[in-house]
Amino acid sequence: MRIILMLIRKEFLQVYRNKLLMSILIVAPLVQFIIFPFTADYEIKVLHIGFIDYDQSGTSKQIVEKFTYSPYFINYGFIESREKGELLMMQDKVDFIIEFPSHFEKEMINGGDPQIAITANAINSVKAGIGSGYIKNVLRQFFEEKKEGIPITSKQIATIESAHVYWYNERMNYKNLIVPGILVILVTLIGAYVTALNIVREKEIGTIEQMNVSPIKKWQFLLGKMIPFWILGMAEFILGLLMMKFIFGISVQGSVGVLLLATSVYLLVMLGLGFFISLVSRNQLQAMFIVFFLFVVFVLLSGLFTPTEGMPQWAKYINYANPMSFFMNIIKLIVMKGAGFFDILKDLITLACMAVIINFAAIMSYSDKKR
Repeated sequence: MRIILMLIRKEFLQVYRNKLLMSILIVAPLVQFIIFPFTADYEIKVLHIGFIDYDQSGTSKQIVEKFTYSPYFINYGFIESREKGELLMMQDKVDFIIEFPSHFEKEMINGGDPQIAITANAINSVKAGIGSGYIKNVLRQFFEEKKEGIPITSKQIATIESAHVYWYNERMNYKNLIVPGILVILVTLIGAYVTALNIVREKEIGTIEQMNVSPIKKWQFLLGKMIPFWILGMAEFILGLLMMKFIFGISVQGSVGVLLLATSVYLLVMLGLGFFISLVSRNQLQAMFIVFFLFVVFVLLSGLFTPTEGMPQWAKYINYANPMSFFMNIIKLIVMKGAGFFDILKDLITLACMAVIINFAAIMSYSDKKR
């Protein structure tokens, strides 16, 4: 234990003396939060839609048929109740729910103003906004076709009005999605990038060779390297949560304790990855290139800027090995949906398995180097 504490103290001193690492740990988070990286909208190609039909009329069925043949929507089918619809939306099985009230067709024929209730999953406000536009276009097209089949002398058909309800992101504010995503990026940078550069720098100046000839065991060395950056990563994440709350007004809807647990596991994955990269890199330039390449792939496939559902199949297969994608899903579920421990358990177990695998690979690689 004394050896591990000595190594931890040594790491904190090295971080303090390394101006590059200090700038990454302090300046980068402030820049990413203050200079806010709003991104362009993306075309949404896959939207899952379900229907609650209390009217059971020919008109409501015709509208459902319109959505079924639309290239943008996948029809989940009819949903028995609002409670069932809420559960399906919580499970991300539907993105939109259209609800037809009783006597919908009758009111429309009699010249009334029946309303169709449209509920959207607005965690991704871009997806919800574009999808709402698609829905309005389908309804408008249906309405115009109905008008064309009515004689001029007949009573004009009523206008269909839609009342939108946006769950999880009522104001459709994209920063509610992007700010938690930036927290994921910060944890990734600290875990993988900073760890890799720090260890490679020790290789360059020769201190790691001194460790190799010392009686320090490989697991002690690994813990001595990982614990300081794990602490720094958790501190940075907690600081980010406070900034998210008091600067952007975004509160964590779920359990902060569960969120911190998931973050700690994700940090172990990133620390192990950074440690492994440092062992296979000869200098800081190589380490930076490898981390940058993986970082770009992780971010693009994480679902932060574009929904993973619309990605090609080969990208979805790659995403199974993307730890950022799993953690991004966890943070969205907890921060925006208020999900609990069992709601994220599957993703958490996946991250834990990744942590074990990558850290085992790092230990084995270090053992080979030490020989």
